[in-house]
Amino acid sequence: MTARLSVLGGYLGAGKTTLLNGLLDTAGGRRIAVVVNDFGTVNVDRRLVRSATADTLELSDGCVCCTLRGEVADVMTRLARRDDLDHVVVEASGVADPAGLATWGRFPGLAPGPTIVCVDVTRITRWRRDPYVGDLVERQLARADVLVLTRTDLAAAETVAAAEAACLALAPGARVVRSRGGDVPAAVLLDDVAQDLAPAPVGIDPHRSESVALQGLVDVPRLVARLGRTPATLVRAKGFVRDARSPGVRTLVQLAGGRVEVTHAGPWAADDVPGLVLVAAGPDARAVLASTASGLRATALTGTASSGTAPSDTVSRTLGAPLPVA
Repeated sequence: MTARLSVLGGYLGAGKTTLLNGLLDTAGGRRIAVVVNDFGTVNVDRRLVRSATADTLELSDGCVCCTLRGEVADVMTRLARRDDLDHVVVEASGVADPAGLATWGRFPGLAPGPTIVCVDVTRITRWRRDPYVGDLVERQLARADVLVLTRTDLAAAETVAAAEAACLALAPGARVVRSRGGDVPAAVLLDDVAQDLAPAPVGIDPHRSESVALQGLVDVPRLVARLGRTPATLVRAKGFVRDARSPGVRTLVQLAGGRVEVTHAGPWAADDVPGLVLVAAGPDARAVLASTASGLRATALTGTASSGTAPSDTVSRTLGAPLPVA
C-alpha cells in the first residue's frame, strides 16, 4: 500500500495543532502517521498531540525545512517502507513554505496528497501587509489545495468573506473549509487532489526564536499581563508552566494574533519541561525576545522550583532559510 503524504501548513498561531487533533479524532478508520515539529526545545506541539490514538512521530526541535533535512529523510524512509498506513501528515513550522516538505510525496513508497493551509481570518489581512512576513504568508497560501479558515466564530461575516476572497485570489483552485475549533472531518482534508508543487525558493527568514525555561512555580496572571504588553513583532508564544494556584496541572499558555489564552492540559509527565517558546519577526526580533524573556523570568516565584534546581538559561537561535528538499 502506498500512503499519501500531506503537509499541514499556515502561519504561526493559525490553528494547525488544533486542526491536527481534530483530524486524528475523525480519522474514521484511516491509518494515519503524524510527523510533528515546532520551534524550540520545549517541544510543545508533541505534548499536545501525544494523547491522540494514531501514531505520532516526533522530530527534534526546530523548523523542519531549515535544520532537519537529514532527519526528515530518515523519517520518510521509515514511513515509506511500511505497508499499514493510509496517510502521512506532516505539520510544518509556522514559518515554513510547505513546498519543500510536499516534495516528499514523490519519494518511493509515498504519493502526493493535498497541502492543507490554516488561515486565521482575524489576522490574515495584517500578516499579508506585514513588511517582514507578508511574502512568506502569501507563499504559504499559494501552496494550498485546501484552505482551512480558522477562528471564524471570532470574526464578523464580512471579515470571513474578505479573508476567503483574498486567499482564493492567491490559490484559485483551492477548496475552502470554514472551521470552528478544528471541527473538520479527515475526509474533507485528505481526499482532495494535490497540486504539483515546485520546490520552495531559498530566501532570508526574518524570524528568531527563543526557549525560556520556567521550572518553578509561576505567577500566571502576571505572566499573562506581561505577554499582553509585548509588541506586535512578537508573533507567537507557547508553552506549559506550573501555575502557583494549581501546580499539579500543566497550564498551557499561548499568544497568537495578539490574544493570550490560558488552559489546563492535564497532569504533568515525568519528562515534561516547563517553559515557553517565543517567536519574533523583524529587525528588532532579538531585542524583543530578550526583553520578553526577561519579563517572563520575573514572573517565576523564587524558591519554588519543584526540581530543586535553578531554571536553565534561555536558548536563542537564528532560523535560517529553508533548505531545498530534493
